[in-house]
Amino acid sequence: MATYDMTAKATTGVNSDSIAEAKSRFQSNGMYMREAVLDFDKMTAAGWTAANGDIFQLLEIPADTMVLFAGAYVEAAANGSSPTVDIDFAEGDDIVDGGAIDSIGWLASGTNGSAMTTSGTLTFTQHITATDTVDVKLIAASADVTSGRIRVVAGCLDTGISGRVRPVDVDRDLLA
Repeated sequence: MATYDMTAKATTGVNSDSIAEAKSRFQSNGMYMREAVLDFDKMTAAGWTAANGDIFQLLEIPADTMVLFAGAYVEAAANGSSPTVDIDFAEGDDIVDGGAIDSIGWLASGTNGSAMTTSGTLTFTQHITATDTVDVKLIAASADVTSGRIRVVAGCLDTGISGRVRPVDVDRDLLA
């Protein structure tokens, strides 16, 4: 079992840097979506070998954020012997609890009783006071997962102080 930080460029199969600061959302305080994809095909091609209990720190959530709802969609079915995932903060299972990833579709509800469906009630909420990640824990006793793709989404609301980042210089000052 290993933990992989999927928000860090140094991790196998990751090709982008962290976006926890999300400077583009400052001064808006509006709702926005965060999403990230866990692609087992790319990771396998980059040398990853599955282990039961692998943890992927997938979706980075900035400090002072209310996660209004979250869920996961299997875009490409995973192979292996009945692989499932738990998804939550700190390796828990509140967002998804033992969701089967061997078929395409939205994953089943977590221990909080909500499901990410068009007809279900979305009751998962979490206030994040320090930057954290939504973790995906792979449950694959046979450790034979080599393909599949999962997209994790979260509806977020900035709860920080409005306008906490201000420009130091503006063009009009430079042109004067």
